[in-house]
Amino acid sequence: MKRLFRIGAGQLIFSIMPLLSWLCLSYVLGDNRIANVFSLTYAIQFVYSLFVAMFGSGANIREEKEQDKNSAQNGMFWGIIFATIIFSIPVIFVDEFITFFGQDVEFYRQYALFAIILLYVQTLFAFVIQKLYFEDREKLANIHLFSFNIMEFVLLISLSAIIPNTKLALLLTLIAVFIYVIVLFVWKFQKFKIDFKFYRNIKYESATIITDLFFLIIYLFGFKNAFSAGAEYLMALNIVSICTDSQWDALSAVTTVAKVDLSKDRYEYKKELKNAYIYTSILISTSIIMTLVLSYVNGVNIYLAVAYLLFQLIDMISDPYLSIIDTYTQLNYSATVNSIIKFSALVVRTIISVCLLSAFCTDIAQIFETAVLLVFYLIVRIKKYKIIDGKITLKTNIDK
Repeated sequence: MKRLFRIGAGQLIFSIMPLLSWLCLSYVLGDNRIANVFSLTYAIQFVYSLFVAMFGSGANIREEKEQDKNSAQNGMFWGIIFATIIFSIPVIFVDEFITFFGQDVEFYRQYALFAIILLYVQTLFAFVIQKLYFEDREKLANIHLFSFNIMEFVLLISLSAIIPNTKLALLLTLIAVFIYVIVLFVWKFQKFKIDFKFYRNIKYESATIITDLFFLIIYLFGFKNAFSAGAEYLMALNIVSICTDSQWDALSAVTTVAKVDLSKDRYEYKKELKNAYIYTSILISTSIIMTLVLSYVNGVNIYLAVAYLLFQLIDMISDPYLSIIDTYTQLNYSATVNSIIKFSALVVRTIISVCLLSAFCTDIAQIFETAVLLVFYLIVRIKKYKIIDGKITLKTNIDK
């Protein structure tokens, strides 16, 4: 339970500080539209997640599973190269990106550029954090997560308040956090051999990688539909996204614990499932409180905000069970089967998100995806797995 909360606290810090940054920046500069940048660039967060899965956790899982001591460092090397190339695309075409969502290019350009480049820097930072998690050094990881995010928040808000030139304030903040990451990379550097085996990381994170690719499409086109409903819906959606996204990131601690412990063959299913639901209930409670408070403070339509929130809460309730079965299936049963399950559910979600012309299209699609996943994972759980002494195992292993 302590490990779950330690990892969850780190993920929460990493997620909630950027959200607070956008809210506080909008207050400091006196324009509520600035907070909308979070939702405007939301889809790109899944580019970050994809690279962390491929070159962070995937590389570390392979290091444990295949006893390849070169895997993690090599993954970080290739992760830097690919992340630099891919993140440069939305930076170069930032005007087209903003126009795609039907927003004011002149107003949002500098903030969108800051958000995208910050996500790139956070991607590199996350490679090191994943390495620390797999070394069972959660406390040290949390120290760096706290330091990095506090520094970004304090610099962004204080510099924006005292420097008339907002572009300069944003630039100085980015330079500072980038230097922090460079120092961290130098500290964690170990000699390694550059090889092209990084593609083998996909085996251990294929379902996550597929999910992130689909989420990129879902939130690009889904939020485009949602934004077209009008400013009132955009504000409500943005506030709920700000209040729940940090909680969703904190919930990923359930998956992280499962990945680390299953890789090391020490996972206790019943105990961790119970812990996960205690942990989730706390996150659900804080989501409700945050949404109600921020909706009131920002003058958001409370009925729209509650409607958006309900969809997220329904999904959160099922997430611990789905995350654990998903991770076990991926690592201990069949990456192929797991990828097919995730792919099928995501196809349903993508079609609904893109084709349903509604301000709630992404939320409705999310519930349908969860329903599909529950059906498939319950079938796999009943047919393939058995719980013995609180631990989950394959029925074929029992037969042997």
